[in-house]
Amino acid sequence: MPAFLVAWGSGQNALLTYLMIPFIKILGLNVLSVRLPMAILGCISLVIMYLLLNKISNKKIATIGLTFFAICPWHIMKSRWGLESNLFPDLILIFTYLLVKGLEDKNKILYYLSFAIAGITAYAYGTSYYFLPVFIIPLLIMLVKKQKITIKQAIISIAIVGLVSLPIILYVIVNTLNLNQINLPFVTIPKLEVNRYKELTAIFSSDFFTSSMSNFIESMKILITQTDGLPWNSIYPFGTIYIFSTVFTIIGLINSFRNEKMIEIKYDFIFNIWFIVSIILTFICEPNINRLNIIMIPIIYYTIIGIYLVVNNKKKVALGIVILYVISFGLFMYKYLNENCDEYGTFESDLEEVIQYVDGIQNKEIYITNKIKSSYMYTLFYTQFDTREFVETVEYENKYVEFREVNSFGKYHFQEIKDIETEERIYVIRKEDREKYDLEYYKITEFEKYIVIE
Repeated sequence: MPAFLVAWGSGQNALLTYLMIPFIKILGLNVLSVRLPMAILGCISLVIMYLLLNKISNKKIATIGLTFFAICPWHIMKSRWGLESNLFPDLILIFTYLLVKGLEDKNKILYYLSFAIAGITAYAYGTSYYFLPVFIIPLLIMLVKKQKITIKQAIISIAIVGLVSLPIILYVIVNTLNLNQINLPFVTIPKLEVNRYKELTAIFSSDFFTSSMSNFIESMKILITQTDGLPWNSIYPFGTIYIFSTVFTIIGLINSFRNEKMIEIKYDFIFNIWFIVSIILTFICEPNINRLNIIMIPIIYYTIIGIYLVVNNKKKVALGIVILYVISFGLFMYKYLNENCDEYGTFESDLEEVIQYVDGIQNKEIYITNKIKSSYMYTLFYTQFDTREFVETVEYENKYVEFREVNSFGKYHFQEIKDIETEERIYVIRKEDREKYDLEYYKITEFEKYIVIE
């Protein structure tokens, strides 16, 4: 039970993988079982957003919030993509709801449970290591100041977060200080070959100011333009929240921070602290939309408030805005569902049939072209290769890099294919590379984008 997975040698956040286990147990290892936990959490977060807004404001804002959240491009795309770090914003949203409900209902169990959820987020994404302390401490100070909780409750809350996230704290210490792996009866704190989270030490480097300003400027560009150039994060021209929604975001943001508010919302300071801490985080992390995912919920919150302020008691304006969003949502879904995933660069299609076909061939070595990015991952997935055999047989191109590539494991080899010799070998190449080889005397099995040579 590693607190952090060893994946690629530089690690991967573990929480989503653990959430997948019951689905894989029931449905088997397939695309559905891997992506379903994130999709379910995305649906749950819609309900949580409605309940939270209804708790802190009114049913009208809650309804607007639920509707906008349900058609928000960022939320739809991140809920359908099984990226482990995208658990983070939804979990903080759940934390916020349980906190508010616990305080409003004077329910200490819900209140303290919320901080247990906050501690669990440390297993969802590495940015939580910086976000949690800078978010939780000012939040507790504000709650004490507003006499919502006592100092004793605040100390207990910090202790709960610390206790739940202790294995991750130990993981950061072990890998930052280059200590030995810790093996406990109930959890392992792994020592990785490469520490991906260099920001902890980079803070003290000589070029930190330059890099942090660069990160901040690039983050602002991404948030304003709603794109990072990565089509799995944002589809042109819709952006993360629809480009025109920025107007509503600014209106909601101004209302939330001004002294004389156009609408009073209980606990809006939580979203303000959340937003400010997320802005601070932009200085530390090299930005793209999924790395900035924690700022998206406050942005969506401000957008919802802005929409409410514009449409409240203005039926004609409300109707126009509804029509605008319905049309935008329809166009977005049409383009999103008809996108060619091969254009996404990071992902490959049409490999399942190919790999399952060659896996059924006995007593031959399989050579797969290295023009397929990280093809070993697809091979492991589609063949459901035994993990222990992989660990025993794997050969890496370089074991001590951030994302190590696999040269071979078992009967599978991943390399540039120069010559064809099929006596004891099977080859998988891309169709567009067919002309490079003399294949006249070989058995050729064609798939949509690949060729198997026997």
